[in-house]
Amino acid sequence: MAKKNKEVKQSKTKHKKTAVTTDVSSDRERPVWLFTNLDRAGKFAFDTNRVDFDHQDFIEKMINYSNMTWEEIKRQTHDQGKSKHHMISYDSLSKDARDRFDAKRLSDYEDSLFSFAFNNLTRIIGIRKSEKFEVLWYDPKHEVCPSTLKHT
Repeated sequence: MAKKNKEVKQSKTKHKKTAVTTDVSSDRERPVWLFTNLDRAGKFAFDTNRVDFDHQDFIEKMINYSNMTWEEIKRQTHDQGKSKHHMISYDSLSKDARDRFDAKRLSDYEDSLFSFAFNNLTRIIGIRKSEKFEVLWYDPKHEVCPSTLKHT
C-alpha cells in the first residue's frame, strides 16, 4: 500500500507551482490493528458474541501478524497456496457487503479494502491505511468477496 506525499516546488516563473508526487511504501512496516470502524451489525458483524467467532484463533493470528511486515504478510499463503492475504476491490464485494460498506459511509476507502485469509474460508476484512489495519468484518464463510473456483 503506498501513500503519497506531495511536495510543491516553485518554478522560476512567478506564481507557477509544480506538484511532485513521491510514492512511499509502508510494506516494510508492521501492522497496527485498529478497531474504530468495526461493523457490529449485519451478516458480517464483528461481534465476539457470535457462536461462530473463534476468539482464540483471531488473537493468536493478530499476534503473529504483528511480528511480520506487510511485505511478509502479503507473501504468505494458506491451504497449500490456495488462499492468501490480498487487497480487494469494492466491485468484487457481495451485495450484502456493499450494502453494509455504503451504510457505514466508507466510500473514501473503496480502494483500501484488505482481506486476511485466516484459513480455508475465514477472512477478516478491513481497511488498510499505510501500516494501519482498521478491522471491519468477520467473514467465517468467505462471503464478503466470494471467489469462483478455477476450472469448474
